[in-house]
Amino acid sequence: MNQYEAIGCIHIHSVFSDGSGTIPEIVAAGQACGLDFLMLSDHMTLAGLRAGYGGWQGKLFLEIGYEIQDVNDQHHYLAFGLQQELPVDYGPEKYIRAVEEHKGLGVVAHPFEQRTAANALPGYPPIPWGRLDYPEIKVIEIWNMMSHWLERTTVRNKYWNAFHPRSFSTNPTPELLSWWDEVNLQRKVTGIGSVDVHATKVKVLGFFPKVIFDYKVMFKSIRTHLLLPRKLQEYGSTSATQQAIFTAIRNGQAFISNYRWGDATGFHCYLENENGSVGIGEELIGSRALLIGSLPIAAEIRLIGNGNLKAILPKQKKFEFRVEPGVYRLEAWRDGRGWIFTNHLRLKEQFA
Repeated sequence: MNQYEAIGCIHIHSVFSDGSGTIPEIVAAGQACGLDFLMLSDHMTLAGLRAGYGGWQGKLFLEIGYEIQDVNDQHHYLAFGLQQELPVDYGPEKYIRAVEEHKGLGVVAHPFEQRTAANALPGYPPIPWGRLDYPEIKVIEIWNMMSHWLERTTVRNKYWNAFHPRSFSTNPTPELLSWWDEVNLQRKVTGIGSVDVHATKVKVLGFFPKVIFDYKVMFKSIRTHLLLPRKLQEYGSTSATQQAIFTAIRNGQAFISNYRWGDATGFHCYLENENGSVGIGEELIGSRALLIGSLPIAAEIRLIGNGNLKAILPKQKKFEFRVEPGVYRLEAWRDGRGWIFTNHLRLKEQFA
């Protein structure tokens, strides 16, 4: 089972909406961070695509979509693979279906966003989804760096968090992970990580200009790792590369890492039994199997099966679990902070 890893950042804003960086500046930041792909999604516009920026930029592939929101600025949805914007009066049910009909890739943005602190930052209300029972929903953000920052930032710690935007990052929202596990018992829904970066410019103490959430800083936070049958650069054309990325995401052949707690490059896991072996996002037939893998850095390893914590292994690099039919995913934690979160692997017993 040969798989090649492509590492990138998803959900990026440029000067074409409310980001502070030009697309060439964003691409340069991604290249400096050693990324393989970026997925840009300015609010309500494909201006970057029309300006000719999509496709290969040296060794980095740039996919340009856009972030849809309804007329009430709710239900944010990332749409990739479209050639023009959808009508602005579409509600969530209609634009979800439209992206599907156009054979695009749709991603639910910050679905469970919340503000729990009594002294949460004023002027930044949460933008969650009221419902997620649309059958066309196939991909969601399970870890959005910007949303996570807003959930953890208050009027008391805002300056510390602004100057140290990665220091607070801990783990995806438990409520969202529970929903994700539950829905995957019925059908496949892929989880991706996103940065939601704007590189916002502010004046500290009203005088000193400062860019917070710089592109390079955020590209060293939440990353999505795709598992492909060949190297991303080998796909060649823009359309072939785009479809390779879309297919891996749709299939759940991906895991999420927080680079702040370590470089997860090279992590792998697979299910194996007498019928063969399968990787993340895939299904194996059998009444039992081994879930095997290794980490590039020692970490605590947690096995989640059918939505429940099944086992915890202490700090180590290699692991092996004996599993029965069910839906499984893995988490790796370092010093009490979430580091790696995989999509689900399935073991299904075949009945006559």
